Amino acid sequence: MFKVLIADDERMVRLTLRTIIERDAENFVVIEEAKDGEQALQRSLELKPDLIVTDVRMPGLSGLELIRSLTDRQLKSEYVVVSGYGDFAYAQSALRFGVADYLLKPIDPSYFLSVLTKIHGKLQSRIGKQDLPKDWLWSWKVHAERAAKSIWHMNEGELAEELERIRNTLNPGPELVKPEHLEQLTYYLIVLNGTLQEVSQNGLPLPKAQFPENESLATAEQLYDYIHACLQGLIEHIRFSRNWWSYNRMVKSAKEYIEEHYKKADLSLKDAAVHFALSPNYFGNMFKKETGVSFNQYVTQVRMEKAKAFLQNPFVKVYEAGEAVGYEDYAYFSKTFKKYTGFSPSDYRKYESIEVPDSI
Repeated sequence: MFKVLIADDERMVRLTLRTIIERDAENFVVIEEAKDGEQALQRSLELKPDLIVTDVRMPGLSGLELIRSLTDRQLKSEYVVVSGYGDFAYAQSALRFGVADYLLKPIDPSYFLSVLTKIHGKLQSRIGKQDLPKDWLWSWKVHAERAAKSIWHMNEGELAEELERIRNTLNPGPELVKPEHLEQLTYYLIVLNGTLQEVSQNGLPLPKAQFPENESLATAEQLYDYIHACLQGLIEHIRFSRNWWSYNRMVKSAKEYIEEHYKKADLSLKDAAVHFALSPNYFGNMFKKETGVSFNQYVTQVRMEKAKAFLQNPFVKVYEAGEAVGYEDYAYFSKTFKKYTGFSPSDYRKYESIEVPDSI
């Protein structure tokens, strides 16, 4: 499988190119997308793609500047340039930089596939080896899809079984890792990441697959350990992200619930927990963990801030301000308000009504 990096500041162009490659180009796989020239330069140097498909004009570096910079750094990649009609002549000039071909927007899928076929031949002749066998591709595709689903559902039992199947496939021992093993790892991580995106329906942000340098994995045992660490890292990332996402949304909803019901004298943690179909203990712990204060403390804060606003209205009596924020007992309201602000409700109203001279 040959690795492809797509660089274009238009999301729909990137999506079109990725779709054509993933749907119809069997020998290529998209490993990265970049939104501008600087990002494309950095990721190309890190990932060393076999093919870079780049827009002529992008923020930061232009497509030609990107190609020139990578060529100066001895990156042995093939290049295809994408251009709009107005940049057509500019794109043609890119051929002088050793660019394999150029594509005119909107992308013609048939022509793009013919360009990929030509590039595939050049890449094959460069490395002097045949296409990877279909059974090899299928085996690692199945491994990756099973692992992705186990990770997404956080089923550590199934993930352990999948890791054992991977160990048996690799049969790790003292033998050295060959280039085809690293190619298998690259393909596996790409399929794994793609399947995770698919099963999550982009519901959570997922880390991009990280591809190790060839020299960092010397034996099959190290290769297995690397896969094991990747899978465990992903399941921990999803567990953390899912909990944060769930807590964040729940606490936001709880705050909205308090805003709607703070006038109710009997508003309680138990009522809110029942509303969200959670146990009071779990709900209370979650709320305090995310806000730093207890549910009751937060309710008090909301009520006191609302009361301060009411007291600034001269047509609202002091006891009415208390009743308006859920306090039927004026004495208790006054005591709570003084503890919160340092003033009794009456003194606070007097203080707020004092006009401070500009000279102070």
